[in-house]
Amino acid sequence: MLRNQRQLIDFINKIPALTIVMMAVFCSVFSPVRAADTYTASIEGADNGLRSKLELISELMKGVREYPTAAALRRAARRDVEEFNKALQAAGFYAGSADFDLVPAEDGGKAEIIYRIDTGPAFRISEYEVLYQDEAEGRPASFRDADIETSGEADGASLKARQQEFLNVLWESGYPAAEIVTRRAIANFETAEASAIFVFRSGPKAKFGDAQVSGAEKTNAAFIRRMKTWKEGEEFERSKLTRYYDKLRETNLFATIDISPGQPGEDGVTPVIVRLEERKQRTIGAGVSYSTAEGPGGRLYFEHRNVFGYAESARVELRASEIEQSVNASITRPMPRLDSQAFASAAFVNETTDAFDARSLKLSAGLSKKWLEDNLETRGAIALETSNVRADGVEDRNYFISTPLSVIWNSENDLLNPTEGFRASWTVTPYTGSETFTQSEISARWRVHFGEEQRVTLAARAALGATFGNSLVSLPLNKRYYAGGGGSVRGYGFQEAGPLDADNDPIGGLSRVDGAIETRVKVINNLQIAGFVDAGSVSSSNVPSFNDEFFIGYGGGIRYITPIGPIRADIAFPLDKRESDADFQIYIALGQPF
Repeated sequence: MLRNQRQLIDFINKIPALTIVMMAVFCSVFSPVRAADTYTASIEGADNGLRSKLELISELMKGVREYPTAAALRRAARRDVEEFNKALQAAGFYAGSADFDLVPAEDGGKAEIIYRIDTGPAFRISEYEVLYQDEAEGRPASFRDADIETSGEADGASLKARQQEFLNVLWESGYPAAEIVTRRAIANFETAEASAIFVFRSGPKAKFGDAQVSGAEKTNAAFIRRMKTWKEGEEFERSKLTRYYDKLRETNLFATIDISPGQPGEDGVTPVIVRLEERKQRTIGAGVSYSTAEGPGGRLYFEHRNVFGYAESARVELRASEIEQSVNASITRPMPRLDSQAFASAAFVNETTDAFDARSLKLSAGLSKKWLEDNLETRGAIALETSNVRADGVEDRNYFISTPLSVIWNSENDLLNPTEGFRASWTVTPYTGSETFTQSEISARWRVHFGEEQRVTLAARAALGATFGNSLVSLPLNKRYYAGGGGSVRGYGFQEAGPLDADNDPIGGLSRVDGAIETRVKVINNLQIAGFVDAGSVSSSNVPSFNDEFFIGYGGGIRYITPIGPIRADIAFPLDKRESDADFQIYIALGQPF
């Protein structure tokens, strides 16, 4: 052991002093240069808009990497310059160029990289030329033939947009196999103008054939073909395939849907190949809620989305809370030839409220149809219902035939947590039977986002109901309007945001108006805090009167976003608390309130 130690000491002593000096120099020259702590980078010669784009693609200006040597820093600057030149070309500065200067660090300071941009003139496209790599008849030969307006802008994004527009025209003009080959611009540096050349393959002109369906094991293939959005023999249009895809997706029957044009025959007729994979068609679900006004609540449902193989959706749902228990059975079926949907339902409801106790049975059937890319829906139905209503020891049995008619606009992107679009509806329901009257209801809800990363959401809703053709005394208690509760004016008990009788029981009215404004702020990715103000009024007049007393509730809560929807917990207070009102109300449920 001692012998080995002496040999190691002797070896070290023999290392020349020059070697040590060389090692010191090596470490000095090749010591790491760390990101933005040891250098600065700037861009000269570009306006603010172009400079911002260049900064986003610059490796050095991101300041997130380490550079072991000054040479590595220079190589990174060269890579930036290459990307800058590409960006200048893409922005329409065909004569533009980029370069850089590297100022070494001195006395422990920072190295400086200065990018110098010479954009040159902004080029304009003076000529647009369309070329094809195949032969076919009847296709547009120029942008003018395709009714495409050109702006002369020479940047890559504009040229790509015009190229896609032309391809869309080919797809809609009977060329389902059309595709982009390439595009290029030939620049004239003396005039700062360029010619844009677009090259396509159109494929043969085609007509629609039948749909060839595969993968439909439990769904009737003939039914799927009846849903097609084209007639056989008409000119091929790609947008009709998109609409067909949407119709199949809306059935909720398929996990995957692939629709593509087949090979055209000699007569130009092209079959449509439809490949499907069915999803599970039965669902069992449940949900729970709680509020101090209505107590604990829950629901249980079973749904079958393809009962007889024609996309019929049958659903049975049970709901229960302290004030209401119900059983609802419904079935819907698409009507492809009418481009609509038939529906029918039966519901039994038992209500136990401070205003009345009621047991009701309702049967209804009708049709619905969607328009304007499925954002607009019209519904019409006929309904039969009977109710046994008891209040203050008096029992009243009534019978009605009604014909509810609805118009609904719904562009929202989610049922439980909508972040885009808005919803508005108008329903008119004439009743005849034990009494004759008509009720009309209008509602709307919407939201806007703002702030950094749109972390703040301002949401609002409004609703109005009116009764015509009857008096408050004659109108059955379960047909009157009430306000108060989680879906109306938070902070007040169920149906209690309105006039009360001597026993502090809700009287109800012929009309109502209520609304709410809520602000939600995203604290972290899955957590929002919310503050809200609700207001509403119930009137004995046929239409809402703003002279009647308004009830205002306010409060706040949290929204925890989960994959199945937001879990919501709110506490609300009445602004002008009456002696009969509770100090506060608590609401816990799944989904945003609106």
